[in-house]
Amino acid sequence: MGMSETDQENYHTRETLLEKIRNQHDDKSWEDFVFYYKHFIYIICRRMNLNHHDSEEVVQKVLVKVWNTLPGFEYDKRRRFRGWLCQVTGNCVKDLYRQQKRQATKIDKASQDESYNPMDKVSMPDITEIAEKEWETYIANMALNNIRPKFSDKVIEVFIELSAGKSPKEIGEEREIPANTVSVYKKRVTAKLCEEIRRLNIELG
Repeated sequence: MGMSETDQENYHTRETLLEKIRNQHDDKSWEDFVFYYKHFIYIICRRMNLNHHDSEEVVQKVLVKVWNTLPGFEYDKRRRFRGWLCQVTGNCVKDLYRQQKRQATKIDKASQDESYNPMDKVSMPDITEIAEKEWETYIANMALNNIRPKFSDKVIEVFIELSAGKSPKEIGEEREIPANTVSVYKKRVTAKLCEEIRRLNIELG
């Protein structure tokens, strides 16, 4: 099935954003990139067992590499951009572990066993799997924040409670509203949420 006009427009938006970043003179596009991806890179680092300080260090290194690479970056439409970003992040984490191993200051075991490297047991497919799972949560949270202004606090709170496992009947009794109203709230938010998740996935890759 071919893309709809909306899909094509959103897909073009994603390519345009990368093209603007490649220019390295479009500060707004770079700010957008950092806004969308910085925290995601940080999450991947934490999931790869880095502490907060090391994660922040790797995030900065990844952003510098992206900044330096994008002028000659050739976007492959067959690959997700986040797949390439994940690979860059994984390589930077491995570089950090190698550096720490040489210094033998941040990883205690490295001073006792020179062959020790936590990344030896983590392959790129493992990193990619971690990234894909985290991306789903990351995008869902971003999408929910984006659609919040479209609903009252009450409707959003009901949706979050439903997502946490409460039943419409339970929520209805606690909030003194009909259970079918709770279900209507869920349907309305879910529709907008799915639409926003879809848009973000198309735009951000």
